[in-house]
Amino acid sequence: MKRTPLQRVGEIGEANIEARKRIAAIAEEKGLNYCELGLTGCTHTWPLAPAHLHKRSWYKGDVDLLSDYSQWISACQNCHNVIEHNRDLTGGIFEKLRPKSNPS
Repeated sequence: MKRTPLQRVGEIGEANIEARKRIAAIAEEKGLNYCELGLTGCTHTWPLAPAHLHKRSWYKGDVDLLSDYSQWISACQNCHNVIEHNRDLTGGIFEKLRPKSNPS
């Protein structure tokens, strides 16, 4: 197998890395070490990741907006997959958990 160099992380990738660090700090501060959704099939604590209100491309590498507490929720992989492609469900959940967020 031929070895090739890894591609350099671009501007958006760097923004995503920085946002993830900020999200981790906020989650630790707020004690979000569980899935906030609790949908059918929820694993509750593993594996957790932030589920955003919009697709990542919508944020266009804006670290502040991407890591804004009103723009993400702590979700297990199963719950994240349930809301991933259902904009109405995602909007409803964010209205319930983050009432001040703008669903547009």
